[in-house]
Amino acid sequence: MPTPTEFWRQLQALGVQHGIDNPATRMCQIRPVPTPVEFLRQYQALRVQHGIDNPAKQMCQTVTYRVALRKYFMMNWNEGTDQRDDYNLVTRGSRTNQWFQHNKERIRNAAMGKGAPQDYELALEWAVRSKKVNSVTQPVLQNYCDQHLGIDCSGLVTNYLIACNKFAYSAAKVRNTSAASYYNPAKAINDPADVRQGDLLVWMKGNSVLRGPGHVAIVESYVAQTKPEGNMRVVEATGASGANPKVLDSMYSVEQIIDRGSNVPVMILIVKRHGDSGHRVCVIRV
Repeated sequence: MPTPTEFWRQLQALGVQHGIDNPATRMCQIRPVPTPVEFLRQYQALRVQHGIDNPAKQMCQTVTYRVALRKYFMMNWNEGTDQRDDYNLVTRGSRTNQWFQHNKERIRNAAMGKGAPQDYELALEWAVRSKKVNSVTQPVLQNYCDQHLGIDCSGLVTNYLIACNKFAYSAAKVRNTSAASYYNPAKAINDPADVRQGDLLVWMKGNSVLRGPGHVAIVESYVAQTKPEGNMRVVEATGASGANPKVLDSMYSVEQIIDRGSNVPVMILIVKRHGDSGHRVCVIRV
């Protein structure tokens, strides 16, 4: 049977809205879905709990450490690759350990670069429980996370959409949804004035979707006028050399707008990101 904390993590990962009693108003308030930046902040403040004996008080105290997910991670299943070695380390566990057996699929999501924030918390908790770290301090846990855990662009986007109740959670959904699969001309936004928070940016090659790999990101905000610091705030996980950390929100500049036409199936924005111009993206609303 899951603990209350584990049960709440399951509800969060399923995208279930939670009613909170407010004694002041005598009403049950519904927890709103997160904005892209609010969802990103969950990855940047992962909670890892650890029990520490306190001899003076003759009790065990629970300490919560905060760890940030900072690495871009695209799974490579070939034996001998760094990604496969990381996956094997993070997911190694005993068949007789009930806690691990109960949580192993979520830990695998994280190890593949496809996890929700709660999945990474479980992976870090398992590193503590299974003594994959030689001591339990914030710097040690952060180093373990930096070395062995990360997320790819579609993993971040798919988990965000699940948190917003756009999709129901399934392991197959988070593990097998690619960046290019979000391209759908029927769901494209073709008026720049209609771009809004939560829309997706899907990378294009010419007038076709970019594949192998592609890229997808989430719009936090957009204003039509040009600004020196950029006019579109975007949340993403990226391997771009100019991005640090790799799981972040940053400002893009829309340099050009190409309208949909006979040879252009969707509106295309030419954007500058992380110091690099010329990226072609379309806007998709799920």
